[in-house]
Amino acid sequence: MIKAVVKFFGAEQDQFGMPVPYHSYLVVSSPWEMLGSGIASVVPLSENAPLSKPHFPVLQGGERAAFDVALQALSHEPKNIGLKLLFHEG
Repeated sequence: MIKAVVKFFGAEQDQFGMPVPYHSYLVVSSPWEMLGSGIASVVPLSENAPLSKPHFPVLQGGERAAFDVALQALSHEPKNIGLKLLFHEG
């Protein structure tokens, strides 16, 4: 299982020192039904974090491939494009 907190953030800060914009997600990836398959599920952790699709199944590459597909999809969300990306697995 892969668990990661994924953050997309801008260069500006609000009055509390938080980046603007700031989008945070929990991504959990695990093996799926068939040998070699995987699935990643995404849960938004911050208000207004864009999320077009919450689940990302893959037929090959297992949980790592599913995690990578989910991360790529989040990077292509229109409101995340151009923002810095930071993620912590654990």
